Amino acid sequence: MRRFFGLGGGSPMYTGPIAGDNSADPHRAEDVLMIRHGANEYLFRYPINTIASHALNVGHVRDKCAEITCVPRKGLSLVCAGRQLKEKEDNMTLQTLGIEHGAKIMVMGSAPSPPSQPKAVQLSPAETIEAVREHVVSTLLPLVNEFISGSGYEPADKREDMHRRLAETIMAELLKLDGVESDDSTVRTRRKEVVREIQKMLESLDRALRVSA
Repeated sequence: MRRFFGLGGGSPMYTGPIAGDNSADPHRAEDVLMIRHGANEYLFRYPINTIASHALNVGHVRDKCAEITCVPRKGLSLVCAGRQLKEKEDNMTLQTLGIEHGAKIMVMGSAPSPPSQPKAVQLSPAETIEAVREHVVSTLLPLVNEFISGSGYEPADKREDMHRRLAETIMAELLKLDGVESDDSTVRTRRKEVVREIQKMLESLDRALRVSA
């Protein structure tokens, strides 16, 4: 954001307002600029007489518009009363250009589109089977073994609740395998092997609950 708003040398060449009016409502508490970008409207507020005292320049307004609209500064155009405020005028004050309190400034330009999300990787049937097995073995099997050992799941209602949650999660993984289709006999055989492996885990879980009942 620019720190100094003034013209920086030379006498202002004010020829009269083209937009707004510094004399409107002399008892107001502040100067305002009305900014419009598409359907959005913003109000920039400054201490009273900031504009009339040549303390606000075009560059400051351009910076603030770029910040609030997310339009890159290089691709942003400002238009006031049908007049385009060019970048070479950034060091000129609004008062010099006849832009006063209450002026309306139009912002032209579009914010950059957000980066597109990478497409999800589509696994092959064989890869899906191995991914399911890896998840079950690395994440669910340790929990099942802990349940079978009986540690950490007392009293009985706590064991029943943990059994239910584990069983539902394991069944969800079996459903994923049910959805795997392939004409490759090797893939179908592997799917059956993994299904049996997971079913045995589920049977062990059920058996542990019955023993502890």
